[in-house]
Amino acid sequence: MKKLLMGIALLSVVGSFTSCKDFLDEGPELKQSNELTLSKYAGLDKSGSALYTMFQSCNWYGAQFILQSELRGGNAKNPLSLAGSGRYRQDAQWNYTENSTSSVWAYAYYTISWANNIINNLDGKETSEVSTQDINNLKAEALFIRALCHFDLVITYAQPYIPDSTSLGVPVVLVTENGHPARNTVAEVYRQVVKDLTEAEGLISDNFTRSGISDPAAMVSKSAIQALLSRVYLYMGEWQKCADFATKVINSGKYKLLDPADYLAMWSAAVTPAKGEVIFEMFGSNKNEYWDESGWTHLPYLTGIGNEGSQDICATQDLVDLYTDATDCRLQFFFKNENDNMINKYYGKEGGVPRQVNVPILRLAEMYLNRAEAIANGASISGATALGDLKAIADKRGATVDMPFDIFKERRKELMFEGHIVYDYARCNKDLVRTDFDGSINKDINFPDYKWAMPIPKRELDANPNMVQNPGF
Repeated sequence: MKKLLMGIALLSVVGSFTSCKDFLDEGPELKQSNELTLSKYAGLDKSGSALYTMFQSCNWYGAQFILQSELRGGNAKNPLSLAGSGRYRQDAQWNYTENSTSSVWAYAYYTISWANNIINNLDGKETSEVSTQDINNLKAEALFIRALCHFDLVITYAQPYIPDSTSLGVPVVLVTENGHPARNTVAEVYRQVVKDLTEAEGLISDNFTRSGISDPAAMVSKSAIQALLSRVYLYMGEWQKCADFATKVINSGKYKLLDPADYLAMWSAAVTPAKGEVIFEMFGSNKNEYWDESGWTHLPYLTGIGNEGSQDICATQDLVDLYTDATDCRLQFFFKNENDNMINKYYGKEGGVPRQVNVPILRLAEMYLNRAEAIANGASISGATALGDLKAIADKRGATVDMPFDIFKERRKELMFEGHIVYDYARCNKDLVRTDFDGSINKDINFPDYKWAMPIPKRELDANPNMVQNPGF
């Protein structure tokens, strides 16, 4: 696997300098050797902008990583009233094989290799024009990206941290070189993720932002690092740390929960509004080389935007039935086509190509939900309660919190179609029970079960003699 990374990633570092033009003001494309690129701060900084490009791939946050979770987790299904294009037909049935699994493996490891090339080549790059803080900010960016990649990999291809963190994880790759790494344990992967994020938090300046960008939320910030730490500690059951980092973001004064009209408009904004809810997002752009030139494999097209979409995926009645308040603004994300509940949460950017969309990866509402769950499990934050945090979100959505409150349900309502649901089931060791299901197999998935870890791709198994497949596949 590392040999593959070496061959593709180093070429991509040079070739991707102009792939983020829409949110980063780039200069002319550079044509130079890998050695020259990695030997100068300017080249490393330029390649730092390329760290974000693969997030937009339809195989990652552009579509598949999110939609597979929603289909597996009972939030989504294929509509019966529309023929669609035939895509995403097996995901709700959990019918995966090593030849048909998540594609995030390759994209995340390619991105990790880019990050490694930056992290491991920053020593001695200070000059009269490049400060130590400049170096630290760039390193923090790369550490965050590497951590997010490893995290997405381990929650997809491994069993959850709880109850057994000694089970097979994914390879921790810290150096881009030829090799065939074996799988680390789940605990070892999480340990490296926390290490990278903790170091990044200490390095990055409080108000760091890349120069020349139009969407600050599409770049790493101190708050994004803290938000991801809150999520990671949530998955680990480290409740106090989860709550502490969520509180850092909530109390930063940089974000706020939006009123209904602004919240709904957020999903079609060209760039995220300042002091809004989005902490870190994937920036959608048809100038990104991983946009497919038509948008037909991305979220707006797949979930349907009138005549502009294929409408391959809709919401289950299970999900829609959770919204019991007629005034809940989140009901506006659904519209009926015969008996199907179609989705318009991702319906393209206002004033842009309809199939371009920004996809939030970390949001303020998640921080309130994380903290509520942590407090319910014993964490203590002065002035905060689990119910208070749930009500803070519900009040802004025109909804109420049912009593006794159910944090899992509130997470599902707020974070639907953002890719969280199946991973929430797994980390909570919760059985999946579905009523609105039209498949022939795997209607319900109990926990534990080998299916909670997706199969390692066959391409990786063939290329790496030290790689082993997950049990059951």
